[in-house]
Amino acid sequence: MQYYQSGQYSDAEKLAISITEQFPEYQFGWKLLGGVLKQTNRISESLVPIQRVVEIMPQDAEAHSNLGATLKDLGRLEEAEVSCKQAIALEPDYANGHYNLGTILTESGRLGEAEASYRKTIVLESNYVEAHINLGATLQALGKLEAAEASYRHAIALRPDYAEAYGNLGVTLQALDRLDEAEASYRKAIALKPDYALAHCNLGIILYISGDIDSGIEILRKAIGMDPAARDFEILLLVLQARKSREKAGVSVDNIKLKTNPLILNRAVEPGLVSALSKMQSREMDKANNTPVYGNGRCSLDYSFFRTDCPIIKTVESDLIRIMQSALTAEIYVQDSFFNIYSAGAGIPPHSHLHERDKDKYLNLAKQKYSLVYYLSVGDQNCSDPGILKLYDPDEEILPSEGMITIFPADRKHSTVYGGGKDRVIIGINFYSL
Repeated sequence: MQYYQSGQYSDAEKLAISITEQFPEYQFGWKLLGGVLKQTNRISESLVPIQRVVEIMPQDAEAHSNLGATLKDLGRLEEAEVSCKQAIALEPDYANGHYNLGTILTESGRLGEAEASYRKTIVLESNYVEAHINLGATLQALGKLEAAEASYRHAIALRPDYAEAYGNLGVTLQALDRLDEAEASYRKAIALKPDYALAHCNLGIILYISGDIDSGIEILRKAIGMDPAARDFEILLLVLQARKSREKAGVSVDNIKLKTNPLILNRAVEPGLVSALSKMQSREMDKANNTPVYGNGRCSLDYSFFRTDCPIIKTVESDLIRIMQSALTAEIYVQDSFFNIYSAGAGIPPHSHLHERDKDKYLNLAKQKYSLVYYLSVGDQNCSDPGILKLYDPDEEILPSEGMITIFPADRKHSTVYGGGKDRVIIGINFYSL
């Protein structure tokens, strides 16, 4: 354990492997190995030794809770929930079991249940700082802003040097329109953690909406330098820079609009495009946790589908970007690119493509965000659910045709249900006008 506690993970791993080989029924070696693998971000590899601990000690609540946390990290939320509930059944007063269950419920979108789990954790262990932080985040997501503020302040009282607690508190204060306090909270977070990219980003937003546009943009640049992979920061910077340029030119972003809503266009589908797309890695719709699609179908691994070296996909990307620019007579920034392959019984419920940042009333990014759907194959439309695109507010129904492109504001809710016998294939894009 000395190697593990001192961060000498390579030596700790060698020791753990040696113990498991000599004493395969001794839980300590497997527990140490699982811990080392998780600490070194080898989550998939850590699953086997963590499961082995449960097999050796089936009545140990901590073992089941650790397994649940690992399954959650792997996106296997249903199994993770079962493991954590087993931990709680074995030891009802095990605070960490309730906490881990809360994190699983949060990722599953069951925020009311998550709140209850975090509150139970705090009842059992009042100084559990992470539980106060997660409770605050959950309360904020539920719109209980004053209660969220109280949770973050409790966490800060327990750990005054917790930069993330100040960062989260700033978000809540901003939502409560207490901008001066939010700015002070972000600055405190940065003072405690100078490379805290998200706090820099949020401080930049506060300065921008307070009228100090140049300082806001400069701090956003710093945030990107700290975390170049954070695409949200890049989007914000580009949008705010474009607004500044347009204001100088006397051109309002309010004048950038689609000619019709939705705008319907057409692009011929290359003969090999559907085949190339179907060969790409994908995931089952019902197991895709961060997308609203459901049922018998497959979807792209993430929302960066265009990050591929496939020549035919790059051609499509280039053409669609040109089409989007022409539709709005503006430069554009692609935030999300994805594909869905709908089989019989697949669909997507009414939803919009706005993220939390888009809904910020000060930034109002929503007015510059749009969604595009490109139909590569409409499948079999001789059925009761032919894959009609349903748009809401106002209600409108569109029966797609092969090669059809629809572009509409990202805040407009839409849905579809498909029941045909042949796959229906689409490419989707969410983008901003600049």
